[in-house]
Amino acid sequence: MPTPTTLLPFQPATMSTSQLAAVSYLARYSGRTHALYSFQLREWFAWCEANGLDALAGVQRAHVELYIRQLGDRGLMDSSVVTMMHAVRGYFRFAHIDGRIASDPAVYARLPKIHRDESRTQGLDRLELTRFLQVAQTLTVHHGALAYLLGINALRASEAAAVRIEDYADPSAATASCT
Repeated sequence: MPTPTTLLPFQPATMSTSQLAAVSYLARYSGRTHALYSFQLREWFAWCEANGLDALAGVQRAHVELYIRQLGDRGLMDSSVVTMMHAVRGYFRFAHIDGRIASDPAVYARLPKIHRDESRTQGLDRLELTRFLQVAQTLTVHHGALAYLLGINALRASEAAAVRIEDYADPSAATASCT
């Protein structure tokens, strides 16, 4: 008789309700999102353990808000605190949807305000851009070209990675060949 194959390290008989809820929530994600959310939930579980709490049962909004405050006290920026709470809030939302808890304690927890004012957007000023381009030219031709592509066109790295050289043809040469 063949032995059954273990597909996942999913052992519900030996897992707590909190762990089952975490595995259930994380099953929705893969790749980097899964890795990030796993990290965020490990941080939540560690905080709960350090404070004598079960990570799911009996958690109240006040506990979640104390955790949010502790993240800020660790020196995280407001935007990082909000990011750290993505998995924790999703974890409680799905635990509630799945009937593992009666209510979601994180739904009304207050998160720090993130200002999305464009005047506060970080970027290079004229002198910083000049220095960036100069340094890139001293490395290799490829570094210089990438620096110009990023700096002059104000591209993000992901946008620069998607650039095709055909997109940057000389427009005057294109109109001259059409006439």
